[in-house]
Amino acid sequence: MAYKYRDALKDLQPNLSNKVPELNRLMANENPYGCSPHVREALIGTLESGPSNYPDGYTTELRSEIAQKYSVHKDSILFGNGTDEIIYMLGKAFLEPGDEVVMPELSFISYIESTLSMGAKMIYPPMKEDFSIDLDAVLSAITDRTKYIVIVNPNNPTGTVFLEDTQREFLRKVPKNVLIIMDEAYAEFYMGKDFPNTYSMLSEYDNLIILKTFSKIYGLASFRMGFMIASKEIISMVSRVKNMFNVSAQAMAAGKAAIRDLEFAQMVRENNAICRNYLCDQLDQMECSYIPSHTSFVLIDVRQDCKAVVSALKEKGYLVRPGSDFGLNTYIRVSIGTMEQMKGFIEALNKVSFLRT
Repeated sequence: MAYKYRDALKDLQPNLSNKVPELNRLMANENPYGCSPHVREALIGTLESGPSNYPDGYTTELRSEIAQKYSVHKDSILFGNGTDEIIYMLGKAFLEPGDEVVMPELSFISYIESTLSMGAKMIYPPMKEDFSIDLDAVLSAITDRTKYIVIVNPNNPTGTVFLEDTQREFLRKVPKNVLIIMDEAYAEFYMGKDFPNTYSMLSEYDNLIILKTFSKIYGLASFRMGFMIASKEIISMVSRVKNMFNVSAQAMAAGKAAIRDLEFAQMVRENNAICRNYLCDQLDQMECSYIPSHTSFVLIDVRQDCKAVVSALKEKGYLVRPGSDFGLNTYIRVSIGTMEQMKGFIEALNKVSFLRT
């Protein structure tokens, strides 16, 4: 062929997938309770105001809601078509071939794709023995080629968390010329105290970037809505690689309705904790090991090839994520569903072959 693709694409896989069967979907960390009932009314309003018009490129109304909720300036916020788009925007804005991105070896795959697509290199510091993030290892991996580090807290796919004092100590040790991306997609599911108030740290660390999503606690995954909070300078620079109308009017309206419904978000949070505790209690009774999680999913060690277990569970109506996607070949990642789904999953898990070998 006469044409040539960029060399960086050789290390990436096509992001194409078939439609997922309508079984018990416990593989994508989706919200099993849907979204706020106020979202429907908000969507109807967007149809009445004119679908033929382009959406607000500044996301004015939702921007004001988020600025007030997190006590940040409205010009310190940037929206994306899901946090995935923001992750790619960060790569486009900061990475050159040969640059490095430091991220713990078990973390969110979109950062890998974004980095490699720009011809930059991923550096993977090891996890601790309990699968929590080793922040000292992250610091030790920083070199003069490091453009940014990525910390997902609570972490995906392990579900582990670190708290306020630990984060503050970590931030103090990161060189000022290295950006720090704190991805807090699952922060709302943490039920304890002392989760980092990362927003209050923005004034002290102008190299700090926070990522948030509407897909999880708010149940708006299909609308593809995420946002980042950072200094005005970072937002200004990253926005230069943003598509003008990257967020639809419907997504904006849904996000505004969802973020105002505190009662719905609290219901999801509490039910998630109840169902997660039930799942872990059952796993304890089965003497099945897992990584203690503070999120809407749990990594379970099935003690054999995870793909065989994933296939067996699918036959019984339950879709889960194989740990091999993360390099954990004997683990499965299970999203927290409703209590009915968790009871059905435990029943199915009890019947798969690994418990009889």
